[in-house]
Amino acid sequence: MNERYIIPSLDRAFRVLELLEREPNGMSLAELKRRSGIPKSTLFRILVTLLKHHGVVLNEEAQTYRLGSRLWELGTSFLQQSDLYHASSRHMKRLAEASGETVFMGTLEEGEVIYLRRMESPRSITVVRKLQQRVPAHCTATGVAMLAFLPPAEVDAILEAHGLTSFTKNTVTDMAAFRQHLTRVRSEGVAIIDGEYNAELLCISAPVFDHTHRPRASLTIAMLSAQMTNTDRLETLAALVREGAQAFSRDMGYARSNAV
Repeated sequence: MNERYIIPSLDRAFRVLELLEREPNGMSLAELKRRSGIPKSTLFRILVTLLKHHGVVLNEEAQTYRLGSRLWELGTSFLQQSDLYHASSRHMKRLAEASGETVFMGTLEEGEVIYLRRMESPRSITVVRKLQQRVPAHCTATGVAMLAFLPPAEVDAILEAHGLTSFTKNTVTDMAAFRQHLTRVRSEGVAIIDGEYNAELLCISAPVFDHTHRPRASLTIAMLSAQMTNTDRLETLAALVREGAQAFSRDMGYARSNAV
């Protein structure tokens, strides 16, 4: 990305929104100034502009700002325009019912995972309530399942940009070991990640391909690691995820004869 074309005021506005995203109770002007490093006069103008477009709202009594409804509207429009979101419905429902677990559908954007949809089985224990906007690729099942099937040069660029940051004692941070892991995922068609990003979660994911044979998304089931008490159960769930991703891929135009 050529930094010469970045509009500083717009870049700062996004920095403000990202700070407010992390603070559901809102932030004062002084706190936003301290956390963002943006000069007070510039920050105030940004907030006034965002207020005009309902990007933020102001609590008059507490004098704190929080995210506004316009962002929700834009996010809803994004999902409505996503072919992945619409195509995923029946596959996620079927997988949730068959596995009895929470099912996620996510994709990669600029080397990081974005979860677009969650569907729960009546029997599942809700393990993640919020769809995170961005999470690491190297230590999440969704990310690893997709990285394993991307061109090597693209994987190298993602790893160079984001590294192999450690989040728990289980996170794979050795590059050689990580590449071996990707090779195993390519062979098995499914990624199993146990406690590498969230120490309490075990996730199983398989890639969803489009008509160009490129991984566009992943179907993932998530559960508490403590729930997994036997190998047979793990293998059964892995097979269900793999089959669900294959069916999803066919709906995205992936050739049946080349299914994962």
